[in-house]
Amino acid sequence: RKIMSGILFAAGSISLLYFLILAWKHVDFCIIWLFGAAVLYVWGGYLRYRSLHPDGFSVPVWMSVILGVVLAVGILSFSVTEGKIIHGMTSEPEEELDYLIVLGAQVKKTVPSKALGLRLQKACEYLKEHSQTKAVLSGGQGSGEEIAEAECMYRYLTEHGIPEERLLKEECSTTTRENLMYSARVLADSRQEVTTETVLGSKIGLVSNNFHIYRALLLAEKFGYRKVYGVPAASDWKLQIHYMVREYFAVLKAKIRGDI
Repeated sequence: RKIMSGILFAAGSISLLYFLILAWKHVDFCIIWLFGAAVLYVWGGYLRYRSLHPDGFSVPVWMSVILGVVLAVGILSFSVTEGKIIHGMTSEPEEELDYLIVLGAQVKKTVPSKALGLRLQKACEYLKEHSQTKAVLSGGQGSGEEIAEAECMYRYLTEHGIPEERLLKEECSTTTRENLMYSARVLADSRQEVTTETVLGSKIGLVSNNFHIYRALLLAEKFGYRKVYGVPAASDWKLQIHYMVREYFAVLKAKIRGDI
């Protein structure tokens, strides 16, 4: 018990330190690391108490069983989901897509954030290698953004040699689900002879940071996209662990809401 409590205290301290670093950088959803640290400290403290006071208070057997089952189910769910997230991260983009949908991310005034910049690098690379593919740049204007994310992407890609006639802007969405829904409408409107249903049967690639691909594909398939593929861009390696853990909770939330 002493060894185990020491391991738990060490893990809790690492989790707390990671939380402080993320909070200092104003990374969203970093509170999960503080919660994790609290759980590890409480667990370690209980084991330390039991090692020092064998005849003292102990958690009832029935409660231990329930907590053990919950922990086992949580670990299984997390492991399976993370495996699927990693599979999405390592997927190879499909050749000769009809369209790319570049999913929006934060814009700092008029400049793409690191996450958006990495998505744009990947989109630019694909569009240069596949001259027949067009792109929908999807993202509205959020807090702290002086222009819409789609406009920011449009400026970046045209400045990097992508002809403007290959780019379509969708400037209303604020979530991934809206990205997909509104982008389908933009594509249909750009080809007046077809319906949204026809567009959903086109070969479409979703460009996003690697950890986000799995959930984005599930959302697209739920909406009705029939030939949708992931085009994973890199993500900030310093925040990769946080993003992957956060994505598990995002997938869980989407499942509970029925979005996927």
